[in-house]
Amino acid sequence: MLNLGLALISLLILLKSANTFVNQSIALAKKFRISSFLIGFTVMAFGTSLPELVVSTYSTVVGHPTLAIANVIGSNIANLCLILGILAIFRAYKLSKQDVHLNIPINLIGLIIFVLLMIANRWQMNWLLGSVLLLIFPGFIWLAGHDNRSITIKGQTNFSPVRLAFSFVLLTISGKICIDYLLLFAQEFFVADSVLGYFLLAIGTSLPEFITSLIAVKKGNGELAIGNLLGSNLFNLFFILGLNSFITDLNFQAFHQEIFFLLLTTSAVLLLALIGKKYYFSQKEGWGLIGLYLFFVLLQSWPRLAL
Repeated sequence: MLNLGLALISLLILLKSANTFVNQSIALAKKFRISSFLIGFTVMAFGTSLPELVVSTYSTVVGHPTLAIANVIGSNIANLCLILGILAIFRAYKLSKQDVHLNIPINLIGLIIFVLLMIANRWQMNWLLGSVLLLIFPGFIWLAGHDNRSITIKGQTNFSPVRLAFSFVLLTISGKICIDYLLLFAQEFFVADSVLGYFLLAIGTSLPEFITSLIAVKKGNGELAIGNLLGSNLFNLFFILGLNSFITDLNFQAFHQEIFFLLLTTSAVLLLALIGKKYYFSQKEGWGLIGLYLFFVLLQSWPRLAL
């Protein structure tokens, strides 16, 4: 129980640092008149994806690359289903026309490119394919900056580089500590590696995305939240996995179902955005996404039911 208590304490620090990080990200966007989506897609996405980067890279270095792959895929599914779903349930938010017709489709196209590259290389990722992913990734950032120029930012905080950097570091450290103690707590109850990678570890490393997105939505900056989640997913797939391929070859043979489920999830987010009332993500869409996540849990818990 001590491990659980320490995890909760670090979670409180995570909440505080995330609030400061979001405020400073908003202030940065206002100061330099950068679109809120682009700030979420780059600065916030990089900051909140650091736990995935640290955990996945460490797992690969110590000889557990499958845990790194499971962490990335699980985190991406959690971002789209669990986080977007919970946000919609507690506070309905409106997507911009740009989100529905460009930003989410770009995310889907990026995932399709990833899948096609995996199929072409027989579900193996070596350093050469990893280099291709790393070269492609800046293109998504360019598209986000080129096609998201609207300035719709709410906030009164003055920008401080020191506060932004400090909250960035504190967010990363508190997130890592929280994850560590959650894992220790899970190990005490003999949680299986598959559950650890897809759920506890994936949800744990997605905590910064959830907290920062929730705070951004509450502050009326939904574009920061959407940019954060979409940017994090592309960062995880193209940058983190691409970087890890330089440490050792990554074998995706055992992850066909999970990758195609991620493809289904991304398509479902786009579909719900299109059929939702005036592009709103409300409780109806939120419960639909959470239901999809529960279906993923069911597939992982009872592999015999897998498609």
